[in-house]
Amino acid sequence: MRHTAARRDVGRHGKTIGLLAWIVAIIALVGAVFAVVNQVQIAGPRDERIAEQDALILRLTGLANDKSTNTLDARYTDSDGDLVADAPKNMGDLIDPPVIKFSYVATENSDEFKQAFAPVLAAITKATGKPCEYVEYDAVEDQLRAIRAGELHVAGLGTGAVPIGVCAAGFVPVAQMADATGAAGYQMEIIVPSKSPMMRVTDLRAASGADLHELALTEPTSNSGYKAPLVVLRENGLVPGRDYRIRYTQGHVTSIAGIKSGAYEAAAVANDVLKRQVASGVLTESDYRPIFKSENTFPTAALGYAHQLKPELADKIRAALLGFDWKGTELEKSFGQEGKAKFIAVNYQKDWEYVRRIDESIGFSYALSIDQAPTTAPASVTTTGK
Repeated sequence: MRHTAARRDVGRHGKTIGLLAWIVAIIALVGAVFAVVNQVQIAGPRDERIAEQDALILRLTGLANDKSTNTLDARYTDSDGDLVADAPKNMGDLIDPPVIKFSYVATENSDEFKQAFAPVLAAITKATGKPCEYVEYDAVEDQLRAIRAGELHVAGLGTGAVPIGVCAAGFVPVAQMADATGAAGYQMEIIVPSKSPMMRVTDLRAASGADLHELALTEPTSNSGYKAPLVVLRENGLVPGRDYRIRYTQGHVTSIAGIKSGAYEAAAVANDVLKRQVASGVLTESDYRPIFKSENTFPTAALGYAHQLKPELADKIRAALLGFDWKGTELEKSFGQEGKAKFIAVNYQKDWEYVRRIDESIGFSYALSIDQAPTTAPASVTTTGK
């Protein structure tokens, strides 16, 4: 009886094992089918979407473009070969505005810069006999359109926006900021929070299977905040979308604040803005650490005028800018924090040569969209434009 019961137990056990094996086989089959369906219906399209997004990022950054050669727009002439638009030969195309409109580079802190440049506007008024009025714009392109249309007469453009202004808007660069010895320029730095494990730019490349790191960039017209870091990273084998992600901040001050707070993993900034933020107490040198600093020195923002101005008026504005005495002014209080002490004359052809070379290497085109008229901003603006 015990043997018979044992055989029954073995039989039941065998049937149980057989049933389990059958269930496991069914689960494996279902899993295999699901995997195929997932690959065809989910993973495949997802991978395609990721590839499309990466390709879009490359197009938007210009890294997928062929090298370009930018020249003056066909509406301008350059008889002396300095790469800058000549004044119109037709007297009817020259402008002599009753009020001179002035606008410095777009910035998040418009009140600070309106106050800083107030004595510059006063100097222009004294030199020309015309009132000079500060105007703000929402975006760099609106500012450039206004220069091209002759609605903005004197302007400060960020380093990266200067070649666009020259070629597409007829901007004539006159001066840039320098220290007391006449030395001018800044370096592009990629910075990280001081506690970050990143030590070099190649550390921005994500480990296999890990989430991509983010690099904070300002906006596409910026040299140090956008174009230069993209070129540096490409030279180090890093491609946006594949190796790292881009976060747009619209300004150097915002990028720096994000590093201080730890909101951003890394940011590309102009180090003269960085110095000014440190000097003003916004952050300390212990809040961040550079993982890259450019060997090349870039020119700072340029002050200049619209090429349509009557030559006599343009000459007076040029003299007012280059002869402006910073001592004891609001301009000295604001920019003296980063070592600036005076304006010096610029040579666009020479001083912006490396900036133009960077633009050409990523296929960055010096063109403006023409579907909207220039619009004056009601309040603050968006970028520092370095």
